[in-house]
Amino acid sequence: MVNQITPVNPVTLDSTLEATQNGSKIDTFSDFLKEAFNKVNDLQLTAMKNDQKLVTGEIDDINQVMIDAAKADIALQLTIQIKNKVLEAYQEIMRMPL
Repeated sequence: MVNQITPVNPVTLDSTLEATQNGSKIDTFSDFLKEAFNKVNDLQLTAMKNDQKLVTGEIDDINQVMIDAAKADIALQLTIQIKNKVLEAYQEIMRMPL
């Protein structure tokens, strides 16, 4: 027997802004960006700390170190690409005639 497909709830801007930042509601787009940058920074710091612990012998699980490094790299690359797209959009808007 085939199960019925249930519809997926669409993601709206309101549901995105419902995200919390340290227990408080994120009210503006700049707060959303700050939180995203903080998360990328936390991933970078975690990867760096794990690298140091691996070198000093505090961590034996190289797999987790590599996973954390890959997460940090992917997050940084995504952040750079988003920055590039925002900059391109801004430059395109500035080239528009009045």
